[in-house]
Amino acid sequence: MEKEKKPEFVVTDRRKFNTDGEPRPDAPAEPVRTVEASPVEPVAAKAAAPEPAPVAEAPVEKFSPEVTETGYNGDRERTEFGGQKMEFIHLLDMLVQTAMMYAGAMETGTERRVDIVGLRQIIDLISVLEAKTKGNLTEQEQGILTNTMFQLRMTYMEIVNMIDREAMQKAKGAPGAPRR
Repeated sequence: MEKEKKPEFVVTDRRKFNTDGEPRPDAPAEPVRTVEASPVEPVAAKAAAPEPAPVAEAPVEKFSPEVTETGYNGDRERTEFGGQKMEFIHLLDMLVQTAMMYAGAMETGTERRVDIVGLRQIIDLISVLEAKTKGNLTEQEQGILTNTMFQLRMTYMEIVNMIDREAMQKAKGAPGAPRR
């Protein structure tokens, strides 16, 4: 007889609700956590109120950040992996790199192509960012954002003008095109 092979992994369903949104009867129960809080009473009420009888209290679970932290913690991730703190300038730089790729200014592994619609959308996206952050940026950040928007708009206009010139040249050389 063969020995029963133990599974390499076990799947445990920890969802608390079924697909209808109803609580599952077999869902694992989580311990109830309570927070210690000191009651705040007005001074006059404290003097007039009689002392309540002592009540047996349930043990209170203390908050422990090492145990309860399971989500993303940017500070911890940066220190563990040697990264840097993400700031507004990094977001702007990422958007500008995408815009330059659409403008055909960056090597993407294949032939360079201009995506005028993508470039326009990125410029519009950065202008929304500019409007939403108005008054909340440092002078340096605002200056970089303003200069970046100017440069991207000029790049867009140069590409549009270049496309117009090429279209005009093709139209002049095309058979049946009117000659001037």
